[in-house]
Amino acid sequence: MKLVYNMIDALLDFIYPRNIYCIVCEKSIKTNDQYSLCDECRGKITWIKKPACDVCGKPLDENDDDKSCVDCLKNIHMFTKGLSSVVYDGNIKKIVHDFKYHNKRYIGYHMAEIITDTLHQNKIEHIDYVVPVPMHKNKKRQRGFNQSSIIAKYIARNMNMNFNDKNLIKVRDTSEQNKLNKKERFENLKGAFHLNSTDLFRGKEILLVDDIYTTGNTVDACCKALNKANPKAIYIASFATGKN
Repeated sequence: MKLVYNMIDALLDFIYPRNIYCIVCEKSIKTNDQYSLCDECRGKITWIKKPACDVCGKPLDENDDDKSCVDCLKNIHMFTKGLSSVVYDGNIKKIVHDFKYHNKRYIGYHMAEIITDTLHQNKIEHIDYVVPVPMHKNKKRQRGFNQSSIIAKYIARNMNMNFNDKNLIKVRDTSEQNKLNKKERFENLKGAFHLNSTDLFRGKEILLVDDIYTTGNTVDACCKALNKANPKAIYIASFATGKN
């Protein structure tokens, strides 16, 4: 399989050469520039470091006495711990938008690199299954791919973990969450996700992957389905999140 992956990577590098242009400003870069970012753009990104919320991983202010963010103090989430790598701002919005809507799938490789380093830094390394937040078949048909699946697959390869995108599925085509209020968001996702087999994930440590963490409603809805398998732990890994 490793040989097959290397051949696929070589083909992708031929079609979409990595580490030639910065994924933010698109200027030429050196082939060894980390994450395919030029020095200037890398310096503009707000990397999430401590202090960060112990629950969801959102950044906290230096003078914040609480170990949890405002949202996690008010709401109980259904996962063990969440982590994000960068603060969602203008530069990050461009990266995510190019990845999702301009068909630049190779950007997912670099997102996975960044998330992998975040996982190592937080010592989350003993995962049984890496699982992407699923996309309904109608939306996947429209976009052509599930961005979370691409990121999750690269994370699994980077960390030599099992990847599974067949067990947790989305069975109901929902409205866009960002167009709804709090109550509507909750109702919108009710019963949207289904776990095909509870045996596969029983007693396992699951890493659920998404590109952006916002309110946590989507991952909580996924975790509601995952928790039917009584897993040992569910960790959330996202590329970007915002401050509360």
